[in-house]
Amino acid sequence: MIDRLGKNYVLKEHEIHYPENYDFKISHYVYFLEIYPEECKVKGKAIIEYEGKNLLLHARHFQIIKLTLNGEEAKYSYDGEKIVIQGEGKEAEIEYETKPVLGLTFKRLKDYVEVATTGEVDQARNWIPILDDPGVKTTTEFYITVRKPYIALSNGRLINQEDKGDATTFHWIMDKPHSPYLNSLAVGVFSKDEEEWEGIKIEDYLPKGHEEFFWNLSSVKKAMEFFSSYTGVKYPYCRYAQVVLFSMNGGMEYITSTHLTWRTLHDKVADKVYSSENLIAHELAHQWFGDLITTKDWPNIWLNEGFASYFEALYVEHEKGKEEFLYNLYSKWKGYQEEKERYTRPIVCRYYKWGDELFDRHTYNKGALFLHKLRNFLGDETFKKGIKEYLERFKYRSVDTEDFKKVMEEVSGKDLTFLFDQLVYSAFNPVIGVEDGKIKTDVEVDVKVGKDIKKIKPKEDIFTADYVCVDPNFTSLAEVEDKQSEEALIRESNDEELICRIRAVTSLSRFSDFKAIQTLKERLENDFWGVSYEAAISLGKIKNEEALNALLLNHDNPKVMVGIVKALGEFKFNKKAEEFLLTLLDAESYHVRAEAISSLGKIGFTDAKEKILKHFEDESYVDIVPSAVIEALSYFADDESFKFVVDRGVRNEKETIRASAARNLWRFGDKSKEYLNFLVKDPSPIVRGATIKSLEELKMKDLLRAIVDNEDEELRNRSNALRILYKLG
Repeated sequence: MIDRLGKNYVLKEHEIHYPENYDFKISHYVYFLEIYPEECKVKGKAIIEYEGKNLLLHARHFQIIKLTLNGEEAKYSYDGEKIVIQGEGKEAEIEYETKPVLGLTFKRLKDYVEVATTGEVDQARNWIPILDDPGVKTTTEFYITVRKPYIALSNGRLINQEDKGDATTFHWIMDKPHSPYLNSLAVGVFSKDEEEWEGIKIEDYLPKGHEEFFWNLSSVKKAMEFFSSYTGVKYPYCRYAQVVLFSMNGGMEYITSTHLTWRTLHDKVADKVYSSENLIAHELAHQWFGDLITTKDWPNIWLNEGFASYFEALYVEHEKGKEEFLYNLYSKWKGYQEEKERYTRPIVCRYYKWGDELFDRHTYNKGALFLHKLRNFLGDETFKKGIKEYLERFKYRSVDTEDFKKVMEEVSGKDLTFLFDQLVYSAFNPVIGVEDGKIKTDVEVDVKVGKDIKKIKPKEDIFTADYVCVDPNFTSLAEVEDKQSEEALIRESNDEELICRIRAVTSLSRFSDFKAIQTLKERLENDFWGVSYEAAISLGKIKNEEALNALLLNHDNPKVMVGIVKALGEFKFNKKAEEFLLTLLDAESYHVRAEAISSLGKIGFTDAKEKILKHFEDESYVDIVPSAVIEALSYFADDESFKFVVDRGVRNEKETIRASAARNLWRFGDKSKEYLNFLVKDPSPIVRGATIKSLEELKMKDLLRAIVDNEDEELRNRSNALRILYKLG
């Protein structure tokens, strides 16, 4: 029986959503904006060119100064959220003022205020009057006036930059149709770097004073060349900008002008563990999947996010090879599995309260994994041919999943109903059970027996083989329960295929004898880093003395060391583990140092506390070391640690450290509630979101309900809080 709704996803607040129909058609918007950063204010005039009647525009918390239709005073209604202009018209003009609470962020920095759009879904309505529907595509034009030395960035081409004494007006035009949420604004004091690829301008903007980090963004040229080649559709615009902002906590693919988080800025030490390349590739891929063609409505958002996530992985495959690619997909799978423990839903789902709820791992991770399955089912060349046809047929238009499915069917000559019905339109999650000589599966799956690949139908099959490896190319979207014998798993751990070795090392955590541990130690010391990392995690699950001894290793890859150090945190009150972790407090890698600090807190020996505290002032990538100090102290949970977390964490000026305090305060029990009441009103949505973990653990339903009911809270925080309220009952 196919599950059409999933489990634990649909809430009583959810409604079913379909695309809207309108009695008008908008062709072009022109906006004249004056930005006042210090006052957090926008003065604007909007001209909307359209045909039809009863024009509907979204405009949130606006003060309407003047509204005309065809040059005359208009009859209209406005409820603080929507403007409805009565009668037929061709041109509406609206003068307004607003101080946006959402959608346009005013972030005070040391020398200036950064102003930037930071969100998706229905955020455009917070700073411009617009029909805020992803299925409606128009062209746009912005005249943005800011005082010097600010500059204003937006979409498309910069037509003119007019000097007005102590101010400058920047005239931007985006002459290709695009969805409302893809309009952007970034006002700040930036340094610029520029290059070109086949006549296309590539512009990078960093906050003034951070010029040393331009190299962090340099992979975009290679990614642009790869995506243009793979899709068969050259980058479709004249310009691509990457704008790094302190108000961003991720990336947002505004058309031709992507906004990137300040977390992309990192030095060579951090680069050994963290790279900007995946984020850069993901956001660039959106210029094809999300911008050139766009989801018709939010239920089909996987057509944006699942595609960008998979093409990010394809770029990894192109640049770093098959094993990095497969481990990227495996990591996506693990993330999806974590979410699946909480709820399941179809990839295309029409039930939600806020569109932001759909931006989850079903959309990103499972969407990407479905495309991988489709690519392998059709073959690489057919898949690429279908992608090219899809992009060319629907460019500058809005699409739904059926549009994509029909193109892939036409190109391949195959009926794909069963694939889409099972894995996109339903919450079906296949399970494959593997025991010695037996496989139980409810889907067709590839199985490697020796050097051969066999297709197994949905039934029990019996083999005579040393071991079998299920789904070596990772295309089944199935949960594999590998319960082969220890001897079979040991043999599987030496398979040439990465996924086989990962399945073996994760399954060997079921055993605790010498042979299993020696096998895991061998994989830890001599394998691709992702396999070594998973072997370390398995040793941490075994938790005996032999497993500990295998982990006491200074690996030369800091990514593997992060896994080793994380695993050592499982050895509660173990002196040998503590002593080894203490030697890593001065590790070069910020990530290793931070993980060592967190694990020392988990182990629980208070004699390590003073040594941990010495690292609170360490300079590190995105403050991960001082944030780890806060986390470690929360495990000790004593009064002295509590005082430090409050004084140096809750009251810290850095949102990264405040967020760590907010996330970990719950371990101190009821005495932390007073401070959570404070943090839930923090200016940073990141900090406010981090409090939700502590509110959940302390069952503070009143504060969770206050988040849900706060109309001016970030919608992802509201939806997270709502789901937790249901969990708490």
